[in-house]
Amino acid sequence: MTSFAKLGFGLLTLALFGAGCIQFTGGGTEAAKLGVFKSIDSAKSFEHSVALPTPQGVGSIASLGVRELVMDPSDRFALYLGTDENGLMYSYDGGAGWTQVREAALREGRVRAVAVDPSDKCTVYATRGQRLYKSEDCSRTFQSDTYVDPRQEVYLTDVEIDWFNSQVVYIANSEGEVHKSMNGGDTWQLVYRANGEINDLQIDVKDSRVLLAATAKRGVHRSGDGGVTWQRTLDDRLYPDLENIERTFELEQDKSGSYTWVSTEYGLALSRDQGQTWAPVVLITPPNQAVIHAMAVDANNGAHLIYASGSTLYVTEDAGVQWDTKRMPTTGLAGELLFDPSNAAVVYMGIAPVEKSPGIF
Repeated sequence: MTSFAKLGFGLLTLALFGAGCIQFTGGGTEAAKLGVFKSIDSAKSFEHSVALPTPQGVGSIASLGVRELVMDPSDRFALYLGTDENGLMYSYDGGAGWTQVREAALREGRVRAVAVDPSDKCTVYATRGQRLYKSEDCSRTFQSDTYVDPRQEVYLTDVEIDWFNSQVVYIANSEGEVHKSMNGGDTWQLVYRANGEINDLQIDVKDSRVLLAATAKRGVHRSGDGGVTWQRTLDDRLYPDLENIERTFELEQDKSGSYTWVSTEYGLALSRDQGQTWAPVVLITPPNQAVIHAMAVDANNGAHLIYASGSTLYVTEDAGVQWDTKRMPTTGLAGELLFDPSNAAVVYMGIAPVEKSPGIF
């Protein structure tokens, strides 16, 4: 990131050194405006935050498609970036500068999910393909076999760490399976099959035994006992008047657990009882007309939500009673949105190229 001063890179090509050597090409053209944007005024304006300091000079991540953007639960300035083709990157200064990890296998390919241990910031998990990687030394090195699915066509879609006991880790995959580890990834147990790709997995902030899984075609599935038993709480059978409500993408929750949101092909749905029941949210656009690429909820005010659809950002501070709209700062699509939990005026946005936009694949 730029500390809110524009980066005068021009067109710059930087060859990174070390294993997995790749080139990042940044620039000022609209087509290259991927990477990360940051706002400090509640999404009224954004600065392109793409600085890549190296021994050879300052480069740019402006051409990298963003798949995942997460914040260390114990350090709001520590950010982790999963990219479409260039592996895993991190920033320890709120995005002012980015660093690519040294692990060769995580310097290329798509990183779909990242999780940071809430009780030990140096323990980081990341998924690439059918593998789960784990670092216990602040991303200096990674174990590449924390979990490996033997099926080549299967890929991991999410990883989540239990905040109550960080030895408990969950992973979800493209086959709709949820696997659980009780010992920090040493061994795993299959605890659920949803019979369809799981796009997002969420551990409830009030009760870590409560899990929600957003599936691509079979709605939201809920467990109240740490994955032992499951039931569907949002789908077209339960809500037959909400067309395509069963096609779900992303789950978000505020820190009180009072607001749980899910994005769907129908639109948005909101739960006030930890995912047991749901209600549709009225949007500016008609049902089934908005492709919601990314969303984020204010940790301190669950009624305050921002989502991206096409070239527009939509913001509500009253759970959808009123909406404000803002233009996207780039022609790319939002791959991730993230509020700073200590200051909701600070919003991070990761950008994906149009042909690889989240929410529609």
